[in-house]
Amino acid sequence: MDVTRKNFKEALGVISSVLNDSSFVAIDGEFTGLHYDSRYMPNAFDTPEERYQKLRQGSVDFLLVQFGLCIFKYNGKSSKYTVYPFNFYVFPTPLNRHAPDPRFLCQSSSIDFLVSHNFDFNKLFREGIPYLTSNSARTMREEILQKYAGQGVTIPNKEPSPAFRTPQAKGPIIIPDEHKEFINQIVAKTEQLLKNNDRTSLQLDPCNGFQRKLIYQTMETKFQTKLIVETKTGEKKERYIEITKATSEEDKRKRDELKMQADLDEIDDAIGFSKVIDMISESGRLVVGHNMILDLMHTLDQFSCRLPDNLIEFKNMSHCVFHRVVDTKVMASTHPFKEFIMNSALNDLHSRLQDNPFVPPSIEMASNFNGYKTAENYHEAGYDAFITGQCFAIMANFLGTFMDPPKHRVSPSSQFLEPFMNKIHLMRSLDIPYLNLNGPDLQPSRNHVFHVTFPKEWRTSDLHQLFSPFGSIYVGWIGDTEAFVSLYKAAEASMVMKTIKKGENYTVTPYKNFKRGVYPEDNAEKERKIVSPPQEEKSLTVAEMDKANIEEPGKRKRRISSLEADAEVAVLMGTVAKRKKPMDPTVAPFVSRKGVKPPLPEVTEEGDPGVEIEDKDKVKEKHEDKVKEKDEVESEHIGTSKKVEEEIDNKEGKKRKLTYRRN
Repeated sequence: MDVTRKNFKEALGVISSVLNDSSFVAIDGEFTGLHYDSRYMPNAFDTPEERYQKLRQGSVDFLLVQFGLCIFKYNGKSSKYTVYPFNFYVFPTPLNRHAPDPRFLCQSSSIDFLVSHNFDFNKLFREGIPYLTSNSARTMREEILQKYAGQGVTIPNKEPSPAFRTPQAKGPIIIPDEHKEFINQIVAKTEQLLKNNDRTSLQLDPCNGFQRKLIYQTMETKFQTKLIVETKTGEKKERYIEITKATSEEDKRKRDELKMQADLDEIDDAIGFSKVIDMISESGRLVVGHNMILDLMHTLDQFSCRLPDNLIEFKNMSHCVFHRVVDTKVMASTHPFKEFIMNSALNDLHSRLQDNPFVPPSIEMASNFNGYKTAENYHEAGYDAFITGQCFAIMANFLGTFMDPPKHRVSPSSQFLEPFMNKIHLMRSLDIPYLNLNGPDLQPSRNHVFHVTFPKEWRTSDLHQLFSPFGSIYVGWIGDTEAFVSLYKAAEASMVMKTIKKGENYTVTPYKNFKRGVYPEDNAEKERKIVSPPQEEKSLTVAEMDKANIEEPGKRKRRISSLEADAEVAVLMGTVAKRKKPMDPTVAPFVSRKGVKPPLPEVTEEGDPGVEIEDKDKVKEKHEDKVKEKDEVESEHIGTSKKVEEEIDNKEGKKRKLTYRRN
C-alpha cells in the first residue's frame, strides 16, 4: 500500500489496530544519497567508533524519502502469517514560516538509481508525509502558546511562567511615506465593513510581511476590540489578511481560543510520520532489517532526535527507541546459515531461501492490501521490507530443525534468536562483522595489519610486490597515498618491520602504532580500548566470560574475537545436529553482556501475543517430511563441525587462513 499525505490517517488507524497483536515488523528505507565525501567512505579496518562517525558525518545529511514497513501477524490456527505492507513517501514540507525548513543533499547516482526503479518523485514532493521530531514539535507548541498568551488568551493547564509573558512593547512602527496610501486604503475598507450590516468579513489582497505588520498595528490602535485580524495562507502559498467583525469581547476571546487550538492541532498533524516510529517503539515488537545500519541511523535522526556525538550514546538511544532488532544480513553471514548461502544481498538471499534445506512459511496478504507477485518492485521500500520479513521468518524457522523434537516455527521472542539479537551488520568491515548495540564490540587482533604511505602513482600491484615475502595480502585503501595492508599469514607479522626497510618514498607502520599517532593524547585511553587486541588468556566459552564479568566486575573483561565467536557457534550448532539434543542458547556466541533489558511482551506457548495454539499432533504430522530433509543435510553439518573443532584445538602458532566473504 502506497501511503501519502492523502491516506496517512487511514493507514495510521490500520497500524494502530494490528501492531500490538503482531509477531514482528520489518523495515527498509530509500535515500537521496549514501556518501558525499571520500573522507567518509568506509574502510575495512575502521573501528566501530570510526565507522559510526563516518556514517554520522557523511550520510545523515541525505534524506530518507521512502520508508517501508511490513507487519507480520502469525495465526496459530491456520499456521499462516498475515502481512500488512506499507510504502510511505516522507518529505519534510514546512508547516509554516516558523517550522523547520531542512536542507538536504542529493547524490546523482542515488537519484538515478531511484529513477531506474520507478520511484515517483512527483508523489514525493506533492504528497509526501511531513514529520517533526519531538523536540521540534515541543518548540513550536511553546511558541504558539507564548503568542496567544501575549494576546490575553487563557492557556489551559499551564502555570504562569516567564516563557508565556507578553514581551515588552518596542513602541509603534512609524508608517513610511510610501506605505501611507496603502494603509489609508485598508482603513477605508475596514470602516465600510463596520458600517455594512450585510457583511461580516473582509479579505485583503496578499502583501508582504512588513505591510501585514503595519495592518495589525493600525487595526489594534484604531479599531481596538471591534475586529478579529488573522493571517491566512492561500492555495499557492500566498499569505493574506482576513478581517472579521467581533460582536463582543467574549466572542473575540472564544475566537482566539479556537484559533489557538487549531494551530496546536496543525502541529499535531505536522508530526506526521514520526507517529509511526513512536507506535513501533511503544509496541516493543522485534524490528527486522537487512544491512540496516543506515536505515536505523536515518530513522532515528529524522523521526526521533538528532544523532548523538559518540557511539555509546547512539547505542543507548537506539535501545530506547527499538528495544530488539535483528539484521538478516548478520544471520545469513553466520553459522549455520552461511554454509548454504553464498550471497547475502537481499534479493539473492530471498531467492536462495526458497529452496532446500529451507522451508518458506505460508503467507497471505491482509484484505485491502495489494500483493507483491514478482520482484518487479525490488528496491521499493515496502517490497524490500516485505521480503526482509520473509527471510527472517524462514531462517528463524530453520533453527527449529536443531531442536528435539524439531519445531516447524520459532517465535520471534524465542531464546534461540538471542545470538543474533541487536547485532547490526557493518559493511566492508574485514574482521568486525557487526555492531553490538547491547554492549562492547568485538576487538580482533590487528597485529598483522600495517599502515602504508606511498606515492600517488602506486597501485595495488606495487603493494603486493612490497609485501611479497609474506604471502597474500589484503589492501584496504584509505586514499590515493595511503592504505592498510593485512597479511593473510598472521604469523609472519613479527618479521615485517625487520624485513621491510624504510624507503625514500614509502613508510610502513604497525596498525597499533599508527592509531596511537592519529588520536590526541587525551583520547588515547579511549581509543586503545577500541583498537587494542585482547590479551592472551585461557580459552573460555562465552557463557564463562559472562559469568566472570559478573563475579569479578573490577577485573578487565575478556573479549572474544570474531573467529572465536563464529567457531563456537559452528561447534554448538554442529554438535546439536550430530547428537540431536536441544540447543542451549546460554552458551551461544554473540550473546550480549548481562545487563538491564526491557521486559518481553507476554507470550503464549507459540510465542505470539493472543495466538491460538496449533494442535500438537498436527504439528508432528507436518514435521515428518521436514525430518527427512534434515537427515539429508545432517552429515554436512557434522563435517563442518569437526573441521571447526579441529581448528579450535590447534596449538598457538599453527598457521590459519581465513576466507572473507564480502557482499
